[in-house]
Amino acid sequence: MDLAEERMGDYSRFQHFAEFIGSTFPEAHRIADVAGGQGELVFWLYELGKKATIIDPRETALPRWIRKMLRKRAVRGERLVHIDRLKRSVEETDLSPFDLVVAMHPDKATEPTLRKALECDLDFAIVPCCVYPMDGQRRSSEEWISYLASLSSGIKTTCLPISGANTVLWRKCGKSGRQETREK
Repeated sequence: MDLAEERMGDYSRFQHFAEFIGSTFPEAHRIADVAGGQGELVFWLYELGKKATIIDPRETALPRWIRKMLRKRAVRGERLVHIDRLKRSVEETDLSPFDLVVAMHPDKATEPTLRKALECDLDFAIVPCCVYPMDGQRRSSEEWISYLASLSSGIKTTCLPISGANTVLWRKCGKSGRQETREK
């Protein structure tokens, strides 16, 4: 691993996470990418045919490599990609239009994202990195993952094939699954 990769994490992490999302949640098409930053994950989700929106209060721009690729595609007359962005926190966002909530290394937004997805009874996939608990209690990375997984039954964990923080906390209940439960 070179120094840049060590600082920034595995460059393939967004593509691997998008592939996990596509295979685990094939029916999800309206995806909220919380703390989506520059939009790398949203770009890879679009490549898989998903419609994703970045929810992030920070002002950021797409990375140069994505902008360059999109310009080349536009010149060739290929499908244009428009990346929607809501400049607000997850706590301030109505998640009802979305099928799935995702977050890759959302830092301080990790626990609020998980809690909001649970509150809205939405499917989610979150890859925590840094430990920023809302209760302020100090935890190791392993304790952080266990704590987050304990917030609701049915939360599963999977490891992505990337270096660095690679544990996905996820739950699949599906909007149709919730409707079926109510009808019984």
